[in-house]
Amino acid sequence: MEQFINLEPWWRFGAALFIGALIGIEREFVQQHAEQRSFAGIRTFSFIALFGAVAAYISRAQGEIVFIVAYGGYVLLVAGNRVAMVVRDRSEGMTTEVVALTTPLLGALVIWDHPNIAAALSVITALLLSLKFPLHNIARRMSIADLRATLQFGLLAVVVLPLLPNQALGPFGVLNPFQIWLLVVFVSGISFLGYLLMKLLGPERGTGLAGLFGGLVSSTAATVSFADRSRQDPRLAAVSAIAIVLASSVMFPRMLIEILVVNSRLVASLWLPVTAMLGAGLLVAMILWRGRPSAPDGVSSAVELGNPLRITSAVGFALLFAIVLVVVKLANESFGTAGLYLASGLSGLTGVDTITLSASGLAARGQIEPQAAAGAIVLAALVNTAAKAALASFLGPSALRRTILWAFGAMLIVGILVGLFTVWAPV
Repeated sequence: MEQFINLEPWWRFGAALFIGALIGIEREFVQQHAEQRSFAGIRTFSFIALFGAVAAYISRAQGEIVFIVAYGGYVLLVAGNRVAMVVRDRSEGMTTEVVALTTPLLGALVIWDHPNIAAALSVITALLLSLKFPLHNIARRMSIADLRATLQFGLLAVVVLPLLPNQALGPFGVLNPFQIWLLVVFVSGISFLGYLLMKLLGPERGTGLAGLFGGLVSSTAATVSFADRSRQDPRLAAVSAIAIVLASSVMFPRMLIEILVVNSRLVASLWLPVTAMLGAGLLVAMILWRGRPSAPDGVSSAVELGNPLRITSAVGFALLFAIVLVVVKLANESFGTAGLYLASGLSGLTGVDTITLSASGLAARGQIEPQAAAGAIVLAALVNTAAKAALASFLGPSALRRTILWAFGAMLIVGILVGLFTVWAPV
């Protein structure tokens, strides 16, 4: 009976064929929808991956030299085809050739007992190939300052992070350099995602989208930018208010993601008040959107936000995060929950990331009570929302001030009421 259910090694060859077909179908699509021809499509890439699998399978019995010779001959074949295309003046980039050199290795990985890695890499490869035009669009929109900031942060994330000690240091043993910097990389990555989306779509593509993506970069920075823009042209007060509300609303799912990564057990206590404030923000934005006046002719509501991957920003966030960790622990040790809430409120004036990450991390390590951590995080969100309302009211015109006060007031009332019945309810 076992002979009928033993699929070795046939499932591996089938997986290799599928991997090649996945990459090949993207190349085939490009050839059919663009004035561009290459030497390989869905069938060819399927055979290329199968070739790698067969060579790897034979090398298991006959030695590694078989795969080395087979792959070397294949490289010469691809190189010869490339030379022929250049001679015929049909060269249009080397992307297909590079992918063709990678595909046999993916097929070989399946035989070498790494099918999960091979499958993941094939999906990533096909995705990158399909994102040609969006990626080129992002690259064209990047400034030299964006490029420098991104490369510098990559250096700190890839080179510096592994060198940091992964152990508790400093006062109360709450400072772990590796974990602190890892969270800095994580938070900056979320911000950079929003920045890339703004670069991809363009800041002029719509105030609503700009508010959503700006909230991923920094809801406070987005609030300042839109309030200042509406002050320069009061006709933009209505659409700027929508963008500010949306940017602040994005803060709440961002908080939940951070909590889920650092201390998933806190999500059960926090999802209701956080999603309630998110819902209130989205409802307010929808009401404002339906009642918005038509956009003034010839007026752009576009705003520009700075690249969040700056070394100074990353180091500053890391230092602030470390300080908040110590202050939160000290306040909790000295004054209990009241001290923790005081530290949370002060931290919420500038942002919610530091207190969300620090309180979640301390609760995960048992250094503060989970319920107290949840209350501190909700309080920080409320304080930060109120601070942004005050900031927008101070920087923007009177028309923006009137809208922001009632819009943010609704979000605060919902947050307070739900918080009182959840995280702050008597046990």
